[in-house]
Amino acid sequence: VQRQVKMSDISNIRKALDDGWVITFPQGTTTPFKPIRKGTAHIIKQYKPIVIPIVIDGFRRSFDKKGLRIKKKNILQTLEVKPALDIDYEHESIDSIVEKIEYAIEQHPSFLKVISEEALEEKEALHEKRRW
Repeated sequence: VQRQVKMSDISNIRKALDDGWVITFPQGTTTPFKPIRKGTAHIIKQYKPIVIPIVIDGFRRSFDKKGLRIKKKNILQTLEVKPALDIDYEHESIDSIVEKIEYAIEQHPSFLKVISEEALEEKEALHEKRRW
């Protein structure tokens, strides 16, 4: 969905950053491997925040597209907080920032790979072991 950018939204982001922090979902969707929206990188370049990537695994299998209704129960969710991104705000291009975000949240095209049956079984065994 293409939406117009409202200047009030940009202003609100600035206010939120001044107050402490902002959470953004740079893909703008629950669909995996969608391109990162460049607006996120523009905000990062302009306001120079510390960027802490977070990877949520299992979210789209558990919840509907809006994230409000449970689609499937008993899906183990994992949340991984990654190290802060090292960004040269003055010299890095928007595309370079986008690529760093893609790698950090494991959504770069290089992450599209076939997982072996053995690796899947190991992951399922780990999920079963961690289940309450």
